[in-house]
Amino acid sequence: MIQTCCRCILDSQFPQISFNDDGVCSYCLAYEKRDKKFAINEKNTQKLMNLVKRIKEWGRDKEYDCIIGVSGGRDSTYCLYLLKQWGLHPLAIHFDNNMDSKIAAQNIKNACTILDIDLHTFVVDWEEYKDLQVAFLRASVPSVDVPMDHAFQSILYRYCWENEFKYIFNGETFRGEGPIPKQWTCNDLPFFLDIHKKFGKKPLKNYPVRKRFDLLKYRLKGIVQIKPLNYVHFTYDQIMPLLEKELKWSYYGGHHFECIFTRWAFAYYLPVKFGIDKRVADYSVLIRSGQMTREQAVKKMQESIYPPGQEREDRRYIMSKLELNDSDMEEILNSPPKRNSEYAHHSTYFRILNTLLSPRQI
Repeated sequence: MIQTCCRCILDSQFPQISFNDDGVCSYCLAYEKRDKKFAINEKNTQKLMNLVKRIKEWGRDKEYDCIIGVSGGRDSTYCLYLLKQWGLHPLAIHFDNNMDSKIAAQNIKNACTILDIDLHTFVVDWEEYKDLQVAFLRASVPSVDVPMDHAFQSILYRYCWENEFKYIFNGETFRGEGPIPKQWTCNDLPFFLDIHKKFGKKPLKNYPVRKRFDLLKYRLKGIVQIKPLNYVHFTYDQIMPLLEKELKWSYYGGHHFECIFTRWAFAYYLPVKFGIDKRVADYSVLIRSGQMTREQAVKKMQESIYPPGQEREDRRYIMSKLELNDSDMEEILNSPPKRNSEYAHHSTYFRILNTLLSPRQI
């Protein structure tokens, strides 16, 4: 019998889930603990403002006092807006995987221009990235978006290391996303390298791989990643009109739909091939944070992810970009689904060690 959480819309088929005697799922209980830790109160607000003050002092007489990764999405754009409101001087960094949507690209341009923030765009070595992305598709795993996620985080830390920065701002917030179970996504380096070894054809000479030694040197350098939205009260119903008015920002149709490949992967590839609809996790966290009712979430889950004709258009675009023909794509879509765990992973010991070595997050 399938059990559904009495608070959110996760059920007993969701990975790594359990329920207490009251029918509340383990994800809701974990959220309660984080919500208590990052309570929106005077103490935590002061903690954030003290940190902002330290960053300003560190960056005095420097052109920039911090960096922030931007995607054109609502979270990173709002975080960029707040940094400017707080009097910081960030450098915006964007990872261009050659498949940004036009809306996302325009959002980044508009925000940086209006806020008078310099933008540095890291353009990927396309031949390497293309080969790597195809390798992940041929590996037939749910973690198909790892090549972009791994590279984006890697270039932020590498840029700090090479340019003597200490502070990275990140627009993620636990009140607006996830958590995503490891069965759906995996960023372990052995996993990444195993798939590249088995299905890739080009050596990764320029792709920004982040190894254990890199984690250690970044930590010893004192590089810190900050997620300020965890300390700020907001709702998407509030900030989206604000961004539209102040920064000429436009919505792109769905969570993480800034990139055309990610839009297709989340809206078609994962649901069709693996039965994974990430909206169930997204809507559940919005229920927990009071931004959506359970009834609204159930109704929205019944809606189509894609507008009519969009999937076919996206698929043809991706095939053209990755140089895949119809036969290649049919083989990818029809090959037996595999679990992330069928490829190499860190042992529990090394996973704990990596956590200890990794740069601090606030």
